Amino acid sequence: MLAKLIAETKPVTTPTLAYLDFGGVDIATGSFLREAVLGFRDFSRNAIGMLYPVLANANPVIEDELSVYLKGRNDAIWACALSTENTPVDPHILGELDAAQMSTLQLIAEHKPISAPELAKLRPNEGIGTTAWNNRLATLAAKGILMELKQGKTKMFAPVMEAV
Repeated sequence: MLAKLIAETKPVTTPTLAYLDFGGVDIATGSFLREAVLGFRDFSRNAIGMLYPVLANANPVIEDELSVYLKGRNDAIWACALSTENTPVDPHILGELDAAQMSTLQLIAEHKPISAPELAKLRPNEGIGTTAWNNRLATLAAKGILMELKQGKTKMFAPVMEAV
């Protein structure tokens, strides 16, 4: 499945969501979810950069299977349902973000788009420097939780989905 997904994926030049639609799928093994869903997420984030996979229309059993695996790795991915118009409904995160990552995501959701230097200026009393903010942002972007938006030489970040 991963090879098929990669073969069908076209390069994108702007941040783009890729819904992995599990509508009509009753069960998916942990190994399938690891190899196909997370493999495609990692491929998208590393090779394409501007593509953000989201698990869509997965039933609770599939979401739970993937969530348990993600929590064991301190990893996460966006999930949602798709309406009949193919717009996202009920966006949520499967897996786990640590407290620092979650607070960073919430802060970015309030002030999007925002850069690491702007976050450092926004919260000077927390003692977190630009480099530490940059590390948090890079980690969340690698997981596909945040999207990177380039404005000149500056990397700005915003949540991939609106749910926090």
